[in-house]
Amino acid sequence: MRLIYIKLSDCSGCMVSFLPVLEKVPLQIVYFPNITDQGELGEADLAIVNGSVNAESEEQRKLLGEVRALSRFVAAVGSCAAVGGVTRYLRGGQLPTPSHHTFLPVGDVIDVDFAIPGCPASADIMVKFLVALERGDERYLTPLKNLTKKRKASGLDLQDDIVSRGLCSGCGMCALSCPVGAIEIVKGRPEVRMDLCIRCGTCYFRCPRMFVRLRKPDAEVV
Repeated sequence: MRLIYIKLSDCSGCMVSFLPVLEKVPLQIVYFPNITDQGELGEADLAIVNGSVNAESEEQRKLLGEVRALSRFVAAVGSCAAVGGVTRYLRGGQLPTPSHHTFLPVGDVIDVDFAIPGCPASADIMVKFLVALERGDERYLTPLKNLTKKRKASGLDLQDDIVSRGLCSGCGMCALSCPVGAIEIVKGRPEVRMDLCIRCGTCYFRCPRMFVRLRKPDAEVV
């Protein structure tokens, strides 16, 4: 599989997490400037994009356009790329960031085929994704396609969309997956410390209720 790997505005955690994947999955690196001297883009089967898009960076927008044109599939990997992550809450003026104010998910700038949230996106998930993509395993790929439609994700959204609507089963996956320990299960329901939440959305996307399809009842309820 021919691979383009692009890093935009992020902490590099997703890239570091991805490096072990290179030893487990046979990939032909077309462009990965952080680890190779290959200086030019080329056609690829998959482009992985890390980090959110600096809305004021013409260079980033141009690069994404070129990557989209050259790649059969594009995956927004990590919460910053998938939904904007913590960078959406930056106001500008904090060193060492420049004076921009707006960061966008990759899907706001180009069409994205898959979204894989996480802070960082784990190596195990990336291995499974790459194998599924190679095999055309739609059972695994379909949820990742559906995630491209999401534009918000945080502990607060988990409370609003899942818990407050009575959909929480109390499984505890949100608390187990939170990378900063901001969630505690109390009396079978998650309690989120918003002072600790980094808005990565890992809890939201790991909730099993995210993938339950609700259908209308066959008969009218009276």
